[in-house]
Amino acid sequence: MSQSSSDRGRGWLAAPRWPWTRRRVDQAELEAAARDFHVLTQHSRDIILRVGRDRRIAFVSAGVRRFGYEPAELIGRPVEDLVHPDDQELLRAGFDAVMEGAPLSPYGPFEHRIRTASGDWVWTEGAPQVVPGPDGKPAGVITQMRDITPRKRARAALADSEVRYRLLADRATDIILRIDAAGTILYISPACRVLGYSADEMIGRPATDFLDPEHHALAAERTADLLSGPPRGPDDRREYHALVKGGGSVWLEGAASVNRDAAGQVIDIVSHLRDVTERRTTEDELRRKRAEAEAATQAKSEFLANMSHEIRTPLTGILGFAGLLEALADLSPDARTCATRIATASRALLAVVNDILDFSKIEAGQVELDPQPLDPAAFVVETVELVALQAEAKRLTLATVIETPLPRWVAADGPRLRQVLLNLLTNAVKFTEAGGVTVGVGYEAGGGRLRIRVTDTGIGIDAAGQARLFQRFSQADGSISRQYGGAGLGLAICKSLTGLMGGEIGVESEAGRGSTFCFTISARPCEPAAAAACEDEAALEARPARILVVDDSPVNRELVGVLLGVFGHQLTEAPGGAEAVEAAAESAFDLILMDLQMPGMDGLAATRAIRARCPLNAATPIVALSANILPTHLQACQEAGMADHIGKPIDTRELLTKVARWSQPEARAAPSIAAAA
Repeated sequence: MSQSSSDRGRGWLAAPRWPWTRRRVDQAELEAAARDFHVLTQHSRDIILRVGRDRRIAFVSAGVRRFGYEPAELIGRPVEDLVHPDDQELLRAGFDAVMEGAPLSPYGPFEHRIRTASGDWVWTEGAPQVVPGPDGKPAGVITQMRDITPRKRARAALADSEVRYRLLADRATDIILRIDAAGTILYISPACRVLGYSADEMIGRPATDFLDPEHHALAAERTADLLSGPPRGPDDRREYHALVKGGGSVWLEGAASVNRDAAGQVIDIVSHLRDVTERRTTEDELRRKRAEAEAATQAKSEFLANMSHEIRTPLTGILGFAGLLEALADLSPDARTCATRIATASRALLAVVNDILDFSKIEAGQVELDPQPLDPAAFVVETVELVALQAEAKRLTLATVIETPLPRWVAADGPRLRQVLLNLLTNAVKFTEAGGVTVGVGYEAGGGRLRIRVTDTGIGIDAAGQARLFQRFSQADGSISRQYGGAGLGLAICKSLTGLMGGEIGVESEAGRGSTFCFTISARPCEPAAAAACEDEAALEARPARILVVDDSPVNRELVGVLLGVFGHQLTEAPGGAEAVEAAAESAFDLILMDLQMPGMDGLAATRAIRARCPLNAATPIVALSANILPTHLQACQEAGMADHIGKPIDTRELLTKVARWSQPEARAAPSIAAAA
């Protein structure tokens, strides 16, 4: 059956295309792919490389210019020309195996070094793919090579850093410890041998396994603080008591820090631990020795207090009754001489006791200066007058010379300054048999220093004697102590006091030609003190008072009774603290004179009891009458509720003055040693 022309036309349109049309379409698609491939290879930073079966370069992209090559100059060259000699054997073996049909996966991706046009080597990473030939067999490979030199360098640096870290950790004497958030040991350096363990024995175990159980809570608290708190600095260190394998222990001190990832999760906790056992042992030994020293100081203070009490208590009676004896008008000359010698010897003994106590207070750091306005010219004149009778008895001249203009007023501790000057004056008089003593006083305005020199015409001191002159318990010549007496503490005390007052002391002397002692103190000019109310003579004639005298020594009670009885005071005696409390509970007194050191209830305990349990005398002024005169004793008196202190041996004027002051009705308001000072 024949077709019409129109049907033939439609059949022609519906029929398959001619082969030459298909070829044209494929050619166009191939050309488009080639253009795309060309664009891709020209703009890629990676290198596209095709190697034929003969291992020669068939194609290389423009990225090779990064290595200094033009693509055209590499076409046809063996690929081994670009590969580092150490990598060529592995490259050939892998390539040949692939060409023989071996799977490619064991050989890729792989890293090897490529030589640049300048002769340098760079690391590249490739992922080759097999290019099949018309026969289906491998015709070569094509790969995309990427420069990984920076990454390799970073890896090498990291590896080197890890090696160095390991080397440092392995050789460090400190323990480097890494634990996780649960406290399990992830790493510990070989220095853990101080605990008797190897690192392998400790890794994987809780860190608390190696701590004293008493420190488990401390370690847990420390870990919680690190995980929840802000970052800690290297000074935030803790000490842990660690257990040693096989028994024993060591002290470890360490600082810890937390490492976190970018998300803030804990990676680990790193600690640097140091063995501080020796330091702890040393510190414990120092604490022990300090405690021993403090105990020795306390024992010495107690001994000095007891010695002061035991010596001053009988001296109170000796000096007191010797003075009363000297005052009697009907004494025979011989009796008066005996009384005078008793008083003189007692005062000498008291001076030795005072020196020992002063030196002990200086050594213990218990001397506190109290600078007050002082007229230097009048002060020196008044002090020199105190030794006038001694000088007159030996027919020595005594002179005062103002060497430079003096400020009208300077700030200085008058009692301590007088103590130094009196010591030098009495020594000068003691060691001078003919001639005299001269006191010169001057002022160094530039340095604000008062300068005093004491010159005598006495026995003098040779160079050897001067070298040990200011040492404690030392004198220029041992024979001097036998001829002149003295304990050898006076000049040592002078040296210490002048040092405390910001000055110094020295001597110029020659045996047989006299001596000059010169000292300076810091004494800045100041304004005069405001006029202070002072005790006048009328105070000594105050109204009779009811006074309770508490002392375990009958002699001292009798002496106080004699001294106060003539002024009409009504005295009640108590031989101890318990008796004093009983008397205070039964009768009201205007004043209580209380000894401190008594058997049974001492004066401090009795004072507290009277304040607490005796309404009749809860506000009555209580004045210590005691041989205990150290600063600690005075503070204890104040804390117990005492108003004032009178030292033994008793100075009659001080006793009468303070009795008059504290027996007044207004004194009952607020008794206090501080207020009385």
